[in-house]
Amino acid sequence: MPPTPKRVPHTLGLIVTVAILATVVSCSDDTTVEDGADGDGTTVATSEATESSSSTGGAATGGGSGSAPSSIAAPDAARAMQHIEHLTGTVGPRPAGSEAEREAADYIASQLTEAGYDATIEEFTFEAERDDSLVTLPDGDALRALAMQGSAMTEASGTAVHGGLGRPEDLAGAVLAGNVVIFDRGIVTFGDKALAAEAAGAIAVVVVNDEPGLFLGSLGDGVTSSIPVVGVSGENAEALEAAIGERLMVTADAGLESITSQNVVASIDDGACRAYLGGHYDTVTVSPGANDNASGTAVVLEVARVNPVPGLCVVLFGAEELGLFGSQSYVAEHLAGTGRFMLNVDMAGRSDGPVIVGDRDLADAALEGIQAAGVESALRAGRFPPGASSDHVSFESVGVPAVTFNSGDDEAIHTAEDTIDRIQPDAVAMFVSAVDAALDALVAEHSDALAR
Repeated sequence: MPPTPKRVPHTLGLIVTVAILATVVSCSDDTTVEDGADGDGTTVATSEATESSSSTGGAATGGGSGSAPSSIAAPDAARAMQHIEHLTGTVGPRPAGSEAEREAADYIASQLTEAGYDATIEEFTFEAERDDSLVTLPDGDALRALAMQGSAMTEASGTAVHGGLGRPEDLAGAVLAGNVVIFDRGIVTFGDKALAAEAAGAIAVVVVNDEPGLFLGSLGDGVTSSIPVVGVSGENAEALEAAIGERLMVTADAGLESITSQNVVASIDDGACRAYLGGHYDTVTVSPGANDNASGTAVVLEVARVNPVPGLCVVLFGAEELGLFGSQSYVAEHLAGTGRFMLNVDMAGRSDGPVIVGDRDLADAALEGIQAAGVESALRAGRFPPGASSDHVSFESVGVPAVTFNSGDDEAIHTAEDTIDRIQPDAVAMFVSAVDAALDALVAEHSDALAR
């Protein structure tokens, strides 16, 4: 769920992730932007068509004959908003492995304990790629950069020169030897730009995106460079243009790091898990994550509060943003294949074309329960685009029917703009009521395994 791109970790867990993601079916009318590594100057992205909706559903209630049983109390969307405020305001950005992520886990566990659950925090460790690459300007300001795949991981300092698009006519007469070459993105592949600069004696290459935002780039299969090659956001174009003729420092610094994160796991009777309710609570580094995913966490906490169902396990996942590591760790540790269903909530703070993604039979059953409870919503069965995913796919990989409730495309996610002022309280209320109603219906359907 991008604008911020993700590196793919080179671990066994990643291999599982790729296999899982390959099962996600692309959609035709609702997608989420997804950046990927490329080598020809073209950002891989799809834009999501949206359906406007601001309807507010009431609390799920039992209807007439044959309706699903009610939760023990009506869920309160105002309480969910308080959780969002705490996670975004008091805690703030919650990247995997950070003290803030642990603080959020402690808060979540305390809320579930207060609601009567046996809540534990389960740590797990994984390896993920990091990228601390930078371009340092003459005045000392550092621009965030991403190292190209195939770049040398090193640092170089020299005078900045402009290489245009890297075409022969752009480089004719340019003095590249001993200098840092700044290229515009486009036309010429990253590999050809880098190799031409290196052959001419350049000591580093910076490629400026042709639009705002960072991007993952590759020099090409098997292509490597002996000099640092990095990409920067198009928002930095003016600053770099002003630096032509001045001294720049280019640092390509990417690699694997070991990260410890944690899941919060709770049940009402500390017994076997026969169904699951969950969502992730971590964020990318730069974002307070109001919609992605303080909102989903808040919905899960509120629905769990009014649904203390024996056999229902509530799991809030860490490290989702780096590759579903929290949910992968959970299913690997707990052999979750015995579960009847898993309801995941990932982005529930807006109504930009809300969908239920995942197992179609389960999505249909959830929608039927929502309708039977009289909850007004624009939710419909939908699909993520290729490469996009959420924690429900980890459960699907071990045989548990699973779906994700999702608010639809939101251009602010994974940015500093994903703040609480963009949250739509009516949308939060709708998701609280819809997830509550869906859970009611599924508990009734699986009454042989779950009981009030």
